[in-house]
Amino acid sequence: MPDESRSGLFGRMFGRNRSAPVVRVEPPVAAAPASIHRPTVRRFKAAKPGRMVGGFGGILADSPRSEVRQDLRGLINHARYAAQNVDFLKSYEMMVRRHVVGPAGIALQMAATLADGKPDRATNSTIEKAWKLWGKRGNCTVCGKLSWWQVEKTAATMLAREGNFFLREWRGRKYGPFGYQIQLISVDLLDIDMVQTLSDGRYVDGGVEFDALNRPVAFHFFDGHPAESHTGRLRARMRIPADQIVHVVRQSETGQSLGVPESHTALRRFNLLSQYEEAAMTAAHYGAAAMIALESTDPDGVMPAAASEEGGDNELPEEMEAGSILELPPGYTAKAIPSNYPDANMPGFLKSLIRGGAAGLGVSYAGLSSDMEGSNFSSLKDGRGEERDEWRMFQRDLWEGLHGEVFKHWLNPAFLAGQLPGVTLDMLDRCDATWRGRGWVSPNPKDDATANEANLKNRLTAPSDIVAGQGQDFEQVASRFAHDLDTLRAAGVPLAASMMPPEVLGPVPSPPPDLPRPPGQGPDPEEPQEPVE
Repeated sequence: MPDESRSGLFGRMFGRNRSAPVVRVEPPVAAAPASIHRPTVRRFKAAKPGRMVGGFGGILADSPRSEVRQDLRGLINHARYAAQNVDFLKSYEMMVRRHVVGPAGIALQMAATLADGKPDRATNSTIEKAWKLWGKRGNCTVCGKLSWWQVEKTAATMLAREGNFFLREWRGRKYGPFGYQIQLISVDLLDIDMVQTLSDGRYVDGGVEFDALNRPVAFHFFDGHPAESHTGRLRARMRIPADQIVHVVRQSETGQSLGVPESHTALRRFNLLSQYEEAAMTAAHYGAAAMIALESTDPDGVMPAAASEEGGDNELPEEMEAGSILELPPGYTAKAIPSNYPDANMPGFLKSLIRGGAAGLGVSYAGLSSDMEGSNFSSLKDGRGEERDEWRMFQRDLWEGLHGEVFKHWLNPAFLAGQLPGVTLDMLDRCDATWRGRGWVSPNPKDDATANEANLKNRLTAPSDIVAGQGQDFEQVASRFAHDLDTLRAAGVPLAASMMPPEVLGPVPSPPPDLPRPPGQGPDPEEPQEPVE
């Protein structure tokens, strides 16, 4: 009989084999050397400082808010020193004023609508004119010395240099014809060192008082600057509610309450660069002066005896005039002191440092240094494009933090003061304000104009988008265009020949003999003309 224990596949499938399953035994494997089995842990190398890389710790000891509070005064002092003494930092602040604010400032563009959703042009025009009138010098600030455009420039500069801009709002009949004025406050007056725990979850951090939800409820300022004791103010603390303070800051971190200078990464670089340039110029000055040293050839080192009279033969010269020839005492030779400055490698070294600083400031090297060597259309368009995107972000931070808040608080006092004629209370609820920053001219305007023409033809863009890219209001451009057309018609200028190319208009048909010729078209040369007396 066949062995039951050795049943085949069908036997195992139909249960004929009742024996215990066979357990496979793995063959023994020789143990590997101990040096191969090393404990490996996947970790981030950048998380730990080392001998070559340092400057940070492995433990989160400070929060972003506490770091800013502890270092803000030093950063501001360093930034002020650099703005006063370092050319590149001064150039950066000038670029901020030019590109963020511009010669015309950030303009208000109202978008109020009627009940049916159509634009309320009358209300928009009234509010825009009133805002422009309030922004004139003497109306918008309590000191009466600044216009709104100057406030914009100051705010942009303070954001770039100090990271913070404060102003206080004053409301009432005695504060100008609009019943609303503002007062600029220096960051030096903020009690940055004030840290305090209050009740109901409130606390003070860096002079800013927060509620349990981390919303600012008040600011703690001093009433005078410590360096201005002649004003008679004794630096008493003032708790000003947050609804009277406009604080503009470029938010970049979670939990951040105070801003830092935009140049905080470039300050040390440019400060050291300025000292290096000063030392190089000093060395170049000494080299250009052709300094020499008198070397004694006497092995005994005996100094020559002084002459009995000034200017004797044995007197050592201390100074030499240009073009002079002197006779040295016996035993002395003249040895020149060479200077390696200006060195041939110095321009490349300076460019490398300036490029790094420009990258930290978010601007192009060519714009910061005014060095256009090696620039072309492609490099300018690429570099300026990135830079202008940063300027647009700066503009938005400014108008969201400053213009939007001030306009929101200005509108009701202006209405109550009767400065918005024809505007009713229900219209104020439908007022939507937008802000229009300056635009820029393209490095290659001809190609951009051709691209805009093609996009308009293919319905890929709207005329208002092209106008907005230039920093202008489309309705105002259309209004000016219509006004110019009326002026040309009144002057008798042929509009067809001046406003459109001939290939678009086509030939102008001649009128029948019994009809008068259209206005603007000259007389028929074949008709006899009356003599002019």
